[in-house]
Amino acid sequence: MFKSKKVLIVQRVITSYRLELLKGLCDYFLEVGIVTSVGEVKGTLKKAKYNIDDFENLKIYELKSWKVGYTGESRSTSLFVYPSIIKLIKSYDFLIIEGTTNVLNNSYIIPIAKILNKHIIWWDSGYSPSKRTLRRKFIDTVIKPLVLLTDKQMAYSSKGEKYLRKYMGGKNAFTNLNTIDTEYFEKIRNEVKTSILNYNFNTNLVRLLYVGVVEKRKRIQELIDQVNTLNSDNNNRQYTLDIVGGGNQLEELKSEYQSSLVNFHGPIYDKETLKLFYFKSDLFVLPGDGGLAILQSLLYGLPVLCLYGADGTEEDYIQDKKFLLQKTEDIYEFLKHIETIDRTEYLDYVDKVSSKFWIEKLIKAFPNQ
Repeated sequence: MFKSKKVLIVQRVITSYRLELLKGLCDYFLEVGIVTSVGEVKGTLKKAKYNIDDFENLKIYELKSWKVGYTGESRSTSLFVYPSIIKLIKSYDFLIIEGTTNVLNNSYIIPIAKILNKHIIWWDSGYSPSKRTLRRKFIDTVIKPLVLLTDKQMAYSSKGEKYLRKYMGGKNAFTNLNTIDTEYFEKIRNEVKTSILNYNFNTNLVRLLYVGVVEKRKRIQELIDQVNTLNSDNNNRQYTLDIVGGGNQLEELKSEYQSSLVNFHGPIYDKETLKLFYFKSDLFVLPGDGGLAILQSLLYGLPVLCLYGADGTEEDYIQDKKFLLQKTEDIYEFLKHIETIDRTEYLDYVDKVSSKFWIEKLIKAFPNQ
């Protein structure tokens, strides 16, 4: 369909899970280019670039950038600006632009791409918190003119689409649920089924799991406090919590809370190793923001408990709304009265959320000629 066309994806930092997904576009275009910065010293880009030699039409442009320190509502603690991208825009037909969190780059990339008559898709999560802050209102006012210059706006969730339309000028917004490449889960389909069908709830021991970044916005400390309070209630039930992931709060929390019931395992990227954690757990708990952790857990067949406002996708992915809480303190009451969870709704869940659907929906957003 677009074998004579080239698409350029503009990110601040490309991660391995995102690259795995975007590789799927290589089957549809003459060339897929990805603009990215080097990333942090931990080597985000290095991990992402692993095993890309099989894709001759995939180009990763690791551009020199200016790093701008930033803290606030953004999910990033730094922003990257790379003006050298201007030279690349000319040679591509379509652009997929990381949205609000990449606004510094968008402020010059989008007007230039528009002048060059490029088809532009704005890719954004919208806004998930229930209260729209004054800061966010200001951000929306600033970026609305940029959004209006784009041809389509791709939202992470149906909630994000509504926000894009109402506050950000997204007149041509559509939902394409934030996702990951699901090829691995298609391969372990039978193992997931076996795990689900053989699951038994132990009323005396509830095994909780968290996988993700360990930092303040994820509210891991609040989750640990809830678990420790439950364990101090002197009832006949114990709660264990496995925390898998790295981050700037890992060592601090580990030194203070590591115990026989709260275990920190550090970052684990191998899915086969992660699988063992998911298969032995009763519930995945996400106390802070994030959305792809929800999807990954459900694909492993593990139910998810989280707060509204994770990133908006929780309302699309989690059908049973009792697993969606309003505030962190609600975790205590939910777990205290937890009952046997029916996992059968996650049988063949991968068929409902296959990343192939994400690719196909994105392809339809480009003009046919």
